[in-house]
Amino acid sequence: MMTQTVSIEYGGDWVLSHQYDDILPVERLKTELIDIYGSSLTEKSESLTELSFFLDTDNRKVMTAQAIAAIVLKLSGENDKPEINTEENRAVCCLGDFAIITVGSDEEENILPKELLSGINELIGWDNFKELCAEIVAVAPEIKKHNTHRAFLFQNFLFSVNDGCGLTTALDRFTALIKALGLFKFSSDKRGLELTLCTKPAEGKFTLSGALKLLCEDEEKHKLICFDIGEFTERSYQNEFKHFLAQLVSFEDKYIFAFRVPFLEPDALKAIYNVISDVLYVRCIPVLPFDNRQLRKCAESVLKNSGFHAEQLVWDVFFSRICEEKSDGRFYGVQSVNKIVCEMLWLKHKSDVANDLSSDTILRDEILPLSPTYLEKSRDALDELDEMVGMEKVSDRLREIIAQVKLSLDNNKMERPCLHMRFTGAPGTGKTTVARIVGRLFAEKGILRNGYFFEYTARDLCGEYVGQTAPKTSAICRDAYGSVLFIDEAYALYAGDGRDVDYGREALTTLVSEMENHRNDMVIIMAGYREDMDQLMKANAGLRSRMPYLIEFPSYTKEQLAKIYMSMVKKNFCYEPELETAVGEYFDSLSKSYLESKEFANARFVRNMFERTWSKCAVRTQIGGVKDIILTPEDFRAATAEKEFSEKLMKKTTIGFDAEVKHDGQP
Repeated sequence: MMTQTVSIEYGGDWVLSHQYDDILPVERLKTELIDIYGSSLTEKSESLTELSFFLDTDNRKVMTAQAIAAIVLKLSGENDKPEINTEENRAVCCLGDFAIITVGSDEEENILPKELLSGINELIGWDNFKELCAEIVAVAPEIKKHNTHRAFLFQNFLFSVNDGCGLTTALDRFTALIKALGLFKFSSDKRGLELTLCTKPAEGKFTLSGALKLLCEDEEKHKLICFDIGEFTERSYQNEFKHFLAQLVSFEDKYIFAFRVPFLEPDALKAIYNVISDVLYVRCIPVLPFDNRQLRKCAESVLKNSGFHAEQLVWDVFFSRICEEKSDGRFYGVQSVNKIVCEMLWLKHKSDVANDLSSDTILRDEILPLSPTYLEKSRDALDELDEMVGMEKVSDRLREIIAQVKLSLDNNKMERPCLHMRFTGAPGTGKTTVARIVGRLFAEKGILRNGYFFEYTARDLCGEYVGQTAPKTSAICRDAYGSVLFIDEAYALYAGDGRDVDYGREALTTLVSEMENHRNDMVIIMAGYREDMDQLMKANAGLRSRMPYLIEFPSYTKEQLAKIYMSMVKKNFCYEPELETAVGEYFDSLSKSYLESKEFANARFVRNMFERTWSKCAVRTQIGGVKDIILTPEDFRAATAEKEFSEKLMKKTTIGFDAEVKHDGQP
């Protein structure tokens, strides 16, 4: 087997003359080559003007520069006759002034391992994996010299890595390296297969017996199989799993086996490693979760491969969007970064079209729609806080905290106070909104260096398996260094049952440590009902002292609810004057028992009603063919007539007195 290196470089001016083609020259050529050579072709690099690849061939079918030139000429429509120069087993074909083709050949093992190892070293993170690959490259010649392939074939690999950190990419490059080194002969171009193991039958997953059956029935074999054994991290000591490992021994000359678990704390990872190593020779490869620096590096790499780069200010918008992506507790690492970068490129192209420009530099103002929360930074944080209904005491308290911190910063003899806070109050009383403002406010005042806002529920901090909670909580805190970490429903860290309690308490212990170690570079805010938060403080002896600031958010009065509703209306729509009267009457009629119940969601209830009102208005105007959208009292009454809003009102008895009525209609 021979491997040729082929490089086609088009002239920049010639490529520019084809910028309005449906498909650019390099992409057109790449598609044609894949159609011709299929899996024999492995892409090395690509840009707007250059395509480089490896071509696997045998001695009877060595590719020539003339043959490549013929393909290039056919696609380009050029009629130049190629000029061929041969020197040191390498041919250079010059096609006029629009393309240069270089074709060379080397033994596969003399060139590919070096190139592939370089590709592995380009992976973001994965330091332990890179060391393993470098070691394999160094040892491979000795294995081939002494024909001791068995020493490699009986190695198995345990990856401790979270979703979204590039496991599939790493495995693909790993198998390509092994193939190039001649350590393992794969039966097909699909060198790897990832299987998720489960304890009970489930779609897209395999039980232990099902996985063994798949191995027995696999006609091709000779591939790397990576088993996701996350569900077995707490069951690895059971005989069923140990029996599964024992059965794999008979397949070790036909497969390379890898195992994957989430990123775990060292003791938990060691326990799983010990179980596997009792049966199989296994190498352990922990992969740290990506930090913000690495996420940016991933984004820069994607942009570079697309021929773009970003100005420095862009990354503030990028990280603001990252915060939004992480706030639901589900973030997919490289996949999420790729999605965000694609949005950036789309917004860039829209901006260039609108301004009749063409540039490869992405500017901050071009991608502002990428992050709604970033747009809020243009407003003064204190002004926004003062505009909120019923926040006078909260605003005064935050001003006191800022003054205290600023005083400590100006006086070297004073210790900076711990900034972690407790927000107590019913749902919908503004705790999340104020916490988001705190990040911006503290950044404006020089107290925090970033001021980003990370929002999680208590359950988001807990892992699914033993040993996963502490690193997961630590990673969340690491993201929030220099910013605000807001934990809603924090009481759930203590109030769960079964194993959730243990995970919650483990998360609390980790949080307390992070609070102390980064007291000057992070603000953790926990939120919930006052009674629940008091119980939470008792769950950990060090928690209350590390969260010295308690800010209470009272439920809104009827007048304040009406004012909040009208502020939403005035911000978004025109309206008839009578609407304000109808709104006031409705909120004044809300039953006292409902307003004081835990079911009542305060401002969230108001927002739901506001959205229902303009929804009614939208239908009315569309049916009536009206262009101007003006909210009317009739729109409001149509919204409040729906059951979820009408059943909350006070009812009148038949003898004329107002009476409180329960939701089932009984007085």
